[in-house]
Amino acid sequence: MSFITELKRRNVFKVGIAYLVSSWLLIQVADILLESIGAPAWVLQTIFVLLGVGFFIAMFFAWAFELTPEGIKKEKDVDRSQSITTVTSQKLNNLIIGVLVLALAYFAIDKFIPEKGSEPFSHAANQTTDAIEKRALIPVEKSIVVLPFVNMSNDPEQEFFSDGLSEELLNVLAQIKDLRVISRTSAFAFKGKDVDIPTIAEQLNVTHVLEGSVRKAGNDVRITAQLIEVSTDSHLWSDAYNRKLENVFEIQEEISKAIAAELQVTLGTTAKTGKPADNLEAWQLFLRGRHLYQNRGVAQVARAVELLKQAVELEPDLAEAWANLAAANLVYGYNLEEGFEAFYRDGQQAALRAIEIDPDNGFAHAVLGLLHTSERAWDEAMQEYELAIRLNPNETNSLLWKGIALMSLGYIDQAIVMFLKAERLDPIFTNVHNWLALAYSMKGNTEIMRRHREKIRRLDPDFVGFSLTNYELYSGNLDAAEALMRAEDINRTGSDVLVEAMFSALRDPGRKDDAVKTLLANEQLAEQGDLTPYLWKIGAVKETLANKREQRRKGRTLRTANSLIIFWDAFNRTQLSDPAMPAFFEANGMVDYWRKHGDPDYCRVDGASVECGDL
Repeated sequence: MSFITELKRRNVFKVGIAYLVSSWLLIQVADILLESIGAPAWVLQTIFVLLGVGFFIAMFFAWAFELTPEGIKKEKDVDRSQSITTVTSQKLNNLIIGVLVLALAYFAIDKFIPEKGSEPFSHAANQTTDAIEKRALIPVEKSIVVLPFVNMSNDPEQEFFSDGLSEELLNVLAQIKDLRVISRTSAFAFKGKDVDIPTIAEQLNVTHVLEGSVRKAGNDVRITAQLIEVSTDSHLWSDAYNRKLENVFEIQEEISKAIAAELQVTLGTTAKTGKPADNLEAWQLFLRGRHLYQNRGVAQVARAVELLKQAVELEPDLAEAWANLAAANLVYGYNLEEGFEAFYRDGQQAALRAIEIDPDNGFAHAVLGLLHTSERAWDEAMQEYELAIRLNPNETNSLLWKGIALMSLGYIDQAIVMFLKAERLDPIFTNVHNWLALAYSMKGNTEIMRRHREKIRRLDPDFVGFSLTNYELYSGNLDAAEALMRAEDINRTGSDVLVEAMFSALRDPGRKDDAVKTLLANEQLAEQGDLTPYLWKIGAVKETLANKREQRRKGRTLRTANSLIIFWDAFNRTQLSDPAMPAFFEANGMVDYWRKHGDPDYCRVDGASVECGDL
């Protein structure tokens, strides 16, 4: 008897098939269950390893032992004339068929039957999270983070110079096709912290790390840089440069070309480099201004506007300075109580000037997208965002801003795709997780909200935001939600009157009218007079829409555009069916956009008819 024939007689092949099919089905079920309880990734990995080891044990037992009417016996002790391997074979056939039927049923449900929660807070979204993430997270093997170069100068004021050089190198690498470059926010999160390279690489999910140092003394500059391959913990390239300050552009270009050359060898990509500015003073002003703008803070952004204006006065053709000046104007104006119109206007002119100099300046196009969003020119906004992303797919702001615009329009699933792409580039950027949590709150998915809430708390224990309040609210924890919102309002205005009124109505709907009166009487306590988060939550639809119109009339165009997201809140989904909503959406250009680009997640447009709600 041949060896293969004996394997068949002892049912080894059938045991193997039954084991593999059953293991696959078990892993699928375990994946769903473990994800629902928030189990760490190693639990599923352990199950996978145990099943792998179990396969070889099952094969051994199938070969060495036989199932008999008297129980399990060693194969050599079984009389061949009394063997029941044919009966066992038939049972294995039935088992395999049964498990395959279950596997096919699981596959059909997973692939062809969309999940939809019947309740506002259902854990099921219109699309499964896995489906959304598969669309958004396209695998990219090549990835790098440019860590902030260490300032070795005696003067701490030169920090802007070392940071600026790091950012310029990051910008060059970001031009490389098919290379995922971690954005500045996540890269600079490790600045000044004692964290080793493997840990940084693991947190940011990258294969390569670029680090270096800068020492500037008078007119002399010494720059060192090294490229590290994470998997081998080896230095692929390193060099040191000693030059005069006026030759700093040459140093930057040499480093960029050297790294690009190494990347071509190791990653199969190419990079382009170029001299960023002709005027050294203008370039240093630009670095200082950009440094302050990216660090945010009202005073810092105000100073950034001044420095960037000086930079473009000295070098009128410095496109990056114009683009950053545009963004700084918008950010500063966004937080002003009065006089913001002038900053919006200056921001628009600066963005247009940047594009006039360099039509391929992605950041300037993204800023124009924001300006179009503020005017409810949704088509033009999307065109600018898409162009910005195409020109620089490694720039987080463009993805984030497009996602916010999509969410304002009611395309929550599409917004989540944008936010997930932004998270891939900026995995430890708190604001990305805040927007993801908000987006999933629109879906009523408290489980994924919880995950991002935990990430936010790990990254910034002091963070306060509406996404955290929403999680507690949706989880039924009114006291916790009120405490969070109260702390935020007191920190901002020193008063909790608005929060007190809102939660009094949430606890007792009979007090809604009194709450509305209190809210309207204390409008000055709301951030720039925007009472939407309070009024909409307690079901005051008419007053919410009136407040929105008044804020827009006062010129709060960008803020009111972004806050349109509140209308898709799962907590108040039924209010979308209010008869006043279609006219409001029409006045904000949303219905026209829906007619051209398809229905949003919670509205249906049929000619002149607009129906919204938990459809």
